[in-house]
Amino acid sequence: MLKGICTTVNRILGAFDFTVQRKSDLLAERWEREALKKLYVSSLNRAARGGRETASCIVFSKDRALQLHALLVSYFEQVSGPVPARVLYWTSSDAHRQAYEEVQALFAGQPVSFVCQQGPDSFHSDLIRLLESLQEEKVLFLVDDIVFTESLDMRTFIRFDPFRFVPTLRMGLNLKHCYTMQQQQSLPEFNAGVIDDEDKVCWQWQQGEMDWAYPLSVDGHLFSVQELTAMAKLIHFQAPNSFEANLQKFSGLFTPRYGVCYRKSRIINIPCNKVQSENENLCGNVHQDDLLERWREGLQLDYHRLYGFVNESAHQEVEMNFVARSGG
Repeated sequence: MLKGICTTVNRILGAFDFTVQRKSDLLAERWEREALKKLYVSSLNRAARGGRETASCIVFSKDRALQLHALLVSYFEQVSGPVPARVLYWTSSDAHRQAYEEVQALFAGQPVSFVCQQGPDSFHSDLIRLLESLQEEKVLFLVDDIVFTESLDMRTFIRFDPFRFVPTLRMGLNLKHCYTMQQQQSLPEFNAGVIDDEDKVCWQWQQGEMDWAYPLSVDGHLFSVQELTAMAKLIHFQAPNSFEANLQKFSGLFTPRYGVCYRKSRIINIPCNKVQSENENLCGNVHQDDLLERWREGLQLDYHRLYGFVNESAHQEVEMNFVARSGG
């Protein structure tokens, strides 16, 4: 009823170039104005630094040592010139904590550090503190149920200007289905001549649909550190899911930008379980405690079976196979 009243009123006010807006729309506009102020300062700082092509990676993880191990080992096997990774994690039990300590020991000497949250409710402050500590210009976000399925040179991926492009590792011409919406999705119209890179394609996020219209994802997308830090300080969130959800307040600033991806996606997100209660995201039924038991038995995900796998969706459930863990 309220929507009908607003429609009628707007018809009348339209003759006088006025309109009625919902409070939520006004708040969204306020968010964008505040963001623009912050981003203007960020762009000045970026210009003063000379636009260095450096990047870091932030991985979100909770109670998924076995899955995190598969992500990290596939990252270092598949990526040439890997950027430093910071794992921001939390565990709900001593058994999960011990498993994370074992993962950390396995990657000693690799460019990866582990940052444990200060408490179960400290994700907001811990993430902002971590973002502020980064010395690099750009940040790649990953989550712990991702596996790298193809090789890539990170140096050619991070070279794009994050104020003009949102490069992504998860998109590819093979993605014609949206898992989260359980629908087929069309490929966008790709723009020739925007980038000079034969193994990548380019499109405008605002011209895509579903996953092809979702630039503010923390599953394999690259951003400006200053830009993401400014936005993080303007929104409320308690965990990675609400962080990504509330970043959508700024989608109007990002959808006009170009997306860049490889012709075949470089990563796959395997939603075999759910470790958060912020939403009812679709997922499989492999419980994280069952995977913890496989880890304690000395097993690891047989991630090699996924190398070269052609997924049809950015998120896709696959059969979980295990092998004896090497190096532990």
